[in-house]
Amino acid sequence: MLALLGYGMIVTFMVLLLTKKMSPFAALILVPVVFGFAAALITGTPLLEVFDWIFGGLYYSLDENKTLIGKGVAPTITLLLFAILYFSVMLDVGLFDPLATKMIKWAKGDPMKICVATGVISLIVSLDGDGTTTVLIVTTAVLTLFKKMRMNQLYLAVIIGFCNSVMNLVPWSGPMARAMPVLNLTPKEFFVPVIPGMIGATILAMYMCYYYGKKERARLGYVQGSGIIPDSDLEHIIKEINEKDAYLKRPKLIWFNFLLTAAIMTMLIMDIINGGILFVLGTAIALLVNYRQLNLQSSRLIANGGEALGPVSLVYGAGIIMGVLNGSGMSTAIAQQMAGMIPENMGAYIPFFLALISLPGLFFLPNDAFYFGILPVLAPIAYQYGATPTEIGVASMMGQAIRFASPLVAFLYVLVDRTEVSFGDYSKEYLKWGLPSFVIQTVIAILIGAIPLPFLFN
Repeated sequence: MLALLGYGMIVTFMVLLLTKKMSPFAALILVPVVFGFAAALITGTPLLEVFDWIFGGLYYSLDENKTLIGKGVAPTITLLLFAILYFSVMLDVGLFDPLATKMIKWAKGDPMKICVATGVISLIVSLDGDGTTTVLIVTTAVLTLFKKMRMNQLYLAVIIGFCNSVMNLVPWSGPMARAMPVLNLTPKEFFVPVIPGMIGATILAMYMCYYYGKKERARLGYVQGSGIIPDSDLEHIIKEINEKDAYLKRPKLIWFNFLLTAAIMTMLIMDIINGGILFVLGTAIALLVNYRQLNLQSSRLIANGGEALGPVSLVYGAGIIMGVLNGSGMSTAIAQQMAGMIPENMGAYIPFFLALISLPGLFFLPNDAFYFGILPVLAPIAYQYGATPTEIGVASMMGQAIRFASPLVAFLYVLVDRTEVSFGDYSKEYLKWGLPSFVIQTVIAILIGAIPLPFLFN
């Protein structure tokens, strides 16, 4: 009965999201609470114990001997909140402006160089894990350039979308931030096995930029060594970048901000200090050093906090649905029931099957439905056959390669609006690169053993 109740909760949650009857935040909280009370009634558990299950999902859970048996989403929330705040401050102070201006000067009106520069800028700006921010910054930097040179703006849209999808795999991004609490993984455990695939996807992204640039060279009749637009127009574009929100820029502190960011990223990957603590300290230091005025420190926190509120609230909701699934016994019941349906000789391949399932799953379902609805059900089954949380986590990321062709991704509507292209054209063009990216990342994960295929290594 608990298994059926668990299925009912997951299906209800996904239907409400897909039919847009509830926001993800409301559904993540209210649906598990209702089903949690139903589970308590069925099992004869005191109703107030439902709130203990929720507490376990948010913070920690204990067994009858008061021994810690599970950690909640609080560490992930801290990491996500302050990583977004930190990178937002770095964008405010203009850490990435010199790179943008140097790339534009380097391009000098060459369509191929402009496409490559756009790709590099998009990859770097996407570090903050927010697609809307990337769109606004990159289009501000290069859209005028594309228009003046009469370059295909569809290529601009795909370059931004694809590069953002590569960097969408960092630990403070939406997908990994959702999967970490579900699988109880640390950023280092999760992120390090994903890095080789990201490198492969980055190489593909740079080839895509080169390919688009060569096509535009031929279409526009570019002659090597002579720019298509005057140098004065290029200087005007650079001036716009440097003067936007000039009162927030701190060009004299660029090396301090660069070294601070490099140190944080190094310690995060090496797992020297907890990621949440790193970004808490980094945000405090960045605000204090860059903005001596108290009113500016407060205003930047308030202005950038709104960007962090959405993903953070969803992770809170994830803790509630995970707490109810685990505390009530629904997750265990579902896993046992589904485990009995898998042939004994196929269990070792569950991570590979999950990678394949993630391809349509992450296109047709919201991230919340996939990571909070499907992943908690499949993960315990995979564990019974020897899979590790890291293997399941890496497999669940593979479908992100085509995620940014889906109409369910909200920031893509900002992207197609800013670049003035149709969503259908963008989606079709994106898939030409997203599908090969999926294959590349999956093959790399298999070769390094992050997604096990036993028959390859027997």
